[in-house]
Amino acid sequence: MTSIDRSSPFAKTALLALALLVALVCAQPAVAASNKPYTVKLTVKKGKNLKLLLVGKGGSLLASAPIKSDSQAVSLKTKRVATIAGATLQLVSGAKTTSKGEYFGPAVLGWKGGKQASATIVYTKLKAAQATTSLGTLTVRKVTKQQGYASVAASSKAADTGSSSAAKAVKGKPLGVGTYGKQPVSGAKTSQTPGQPNQPGQPNQPGSTVQPDKLLGGDLDKDGIPNAFDVNDDGDSKTDSADSDAPTPTVTDDTSTTCAAVDFKIFTNFKATQPGFAGTINAYGAGPFAATLTSVPEAVTNTMSMVFSSIPTVCGSQVTKTELKGVDVAYAPSDYVDLGSVCNTGDYQWTIGNGKLCGNRALTSGHKFSATDLPSGQDTFAMRLTTADGKTHEFTSSPGFVFVTNPMVIRYSTGAASGTIDYSKNTPGPDGPRVDSPSIPLTQTQTLEAELYRPQRLAFDGEAGFADNAFYDLGGFKYTPDLPNGSGKCDALSTTDTAMPTDTASDQGTKPTITLSWAIGSRCYGVPPRNTPWTTGELQGGIDIQVEPSGVGGNSAQKLFITAR
Repeated sequence: MTSIDRSSPFAKTALLALALLVALVCAQPAVAASNKPYTVKLTVKKGKNLKLLLVGKGGSLLASAPIKSDSQAVSLKTKRVATIAGATLQLVSGAKTTSKGEYFGPAVLGWKGGKQASATIVYTKLKAAQATTSLGTLTVRKVTKQQGYASVAASSKAADTGSSSAAKAVKGKPLGVGTYGKQPVSGAKTSQTPGQPNQPGQPNQPGSTVQPDKLLGGDLDKDGIPNAFDVNDDGDSKTDSADSDAPTPTVTDDTSTTCAAVDFKIFTNFKATQPGFAGTINAYGAGPFAATLTSVPEAVTNTMSMVFSSIPTVCGSQVTKTELKGVDVAYAPSDYVDLGSVCNTGDYQWTIGNGKLCGNRALTSGHKFSATDLPSGQDTFAMRLTTADGKTHEFTSSPGFVFVTNPMVIRYSTGAASGTIDYSKNTPGPDGPRVDSPSIPLTQTQTLEAELYRPQRLAFDGEAGFADNAFYDLGGFKYTPDLPNGSGKCDALSTTDTAMPTDTASDQGTKPTITLSWAIGSRCYGVPPRNTPWTTGELQGGIDIQVEPSGVGGNSAQKLFITAR
């Protein structure tokens, strides 16, 4: 080797240039230097009219492709990401199916033991991979009318077979397939950290580091269904909507291994606020107030709103554009649409019947719903965020459940006055049929007692009564009075339904009710933090009975008109 005279001017110049070059290389962000696009290649059989999604471990949407034939070669190419380790392949019903836009099921990439047909452990996650991963052929297997899964012909070497990635199965079928993950899972983890109900008007803040299994792309209860599409994330006896211990829906971006988690929530609001209970529908209602396959679509078209959380920053960079689309959802944009600025509630509220965002901006042309295309808790959406650093981030999830009825008051009492609401006796009104229900007289010292039917959702595929469009009473929810004139919810009187701890098939024989006892005057007026004074006369705007999940989800409400004495 020829030695270099380090004292020579030439050598000093060369060494300085080399040092500068090394400094420039080392100064580049480590994550950016390691990021690269990944490609997953496979052939999908018997999957015509489905859509294949590559979902990152944090819940990000890495790539997607429609399946247009019974045997189709697919190449899923991601943008530049840190890794696809932990990513899964998920299937969504395509535009030409009867359940378009609804989650279908996962892809099984491997299993424990020699034969899939007898496997009790399967693997759905990819391990750390080369730039291109070939999975061979995935064959779609239908389990119920709207659910199923796909499976490779032989266990793939690309599958992550670590114990933390194992999912429980029955004869090779992931345990959650067929019930959207509702089935309890023996030995499943619990969240440990209670989730927070989605509150309209509360903007979401950047999160912190979250355990991978609690992210939307994780599988907390190991049933093979990722949290984004699982109606019972932690595998206990309660669906997420009734479970205060359910993890909050959070996502992380896959372009970095150090990004903090952020909330990504989708939920629906379904309220009846007209005088005389006009527009109120319930599975136990009578006449025009009965929830039917005619009244529900009409009410959804007229009043339902879908809410998407606002995400202000991703990976420490401010979000400059927020776009939304449905994954083949009939009533949603088919391609990304810029949502613009948030509504005055701090989130994005979209009245899906008229297609308006924030009440006045057109998002879609609107949609008139029928009994065959009602919004579903399994409808799949994607959000794309552009940040100030020029990057884009895509996330995917579903609402989990959708209200289709309202709470229905059938009796009230104040001690001095009482009455029943006879929905069979109604007259025409400007907002539809209404009952003769005078404003309830109430003094500040009296307790208002109200008996009501719980709101409902429709049975989903895999539940008893699905074929008959049965209703499920939403048990385990919270009931809170919402005061008029901007005073807001009176959390001091928030009541959790313990008589019916989780959603339960409606029973026309017993028509179960819940009774609320609220000392509104003494607990909500003249006390901190609002110190709203009690004044006599009709409470303009009435009091809303707000019904919200104990876990994650939306909001349904019924207005009561009260005269303060």
